[in-house]
Amino acid sequence: MIDPSKITNYSLTVPELQEHLFWWVCAAGKNGTTASRLLDVFLKKVNGYNYPPFTALKIVPFPLLAPMLKDCGIGCYTHKARTMYDLSWSNLNLKTCTAEELETIYGIGMKTSRCFIIHSRKGAQYAGLDTHILKFLRAEGHDAPKSTPPKKKYLELEKIFLEIAKNKNKLPADLDLDIWNAYSIVSGK
Repeated sequence: MIDPSKITNYSLTVPELQEHLFWWVCAAGKNGTTASRLLDVFLKKVNGYNYPPFTALKIVPFPLLAPMLKDCGIGCYTHKARTMYDLSWSNLNLKTCTAEELETIYGIGMKTSRCFIIHSRKGAQYAGLDTHILKFLRAEGHDAPKSTPPKKKYLELEKIFLEIAKNKNKLPADLDLDIWNAYSIVSGK
């Protein structure tokens, strides 16, 4: 099971990368700990971890995915079923694909693609503008919205975040995780 407080891992195997990407999909709009628990239930239900996640989802008929996600308590299950299905059949190399390549998959936007990449590839220079990072940027005096902004504003805020990380001599993933853990302690999530 994925521990969101230790999500950064630069030595994941391909099956682990697949699970991590599914976690980022499930974590959108959910508490990270809850997403981890629910994804674990789903993956056990799909195949008991006998196959890598993408292979397991290729075995399950697409019409059964959304009801399975719903039964496991994963919200937006129709939307996430399509995203997971499309990912499973995408043939993307999760060790080298770009954020833009990930964003060609239905349901994966800038935040999800970037969060996955920074936490699985050392030195990746992106920002995952999740609610905790946006809150941090506002606390730092920047004009950041409460939810993921459109592309132009996203790229502007990403540059600011990357500059802050550089000034703190931290990798973007490390600063992201530090902020996430600090805000999680404060909010009790």
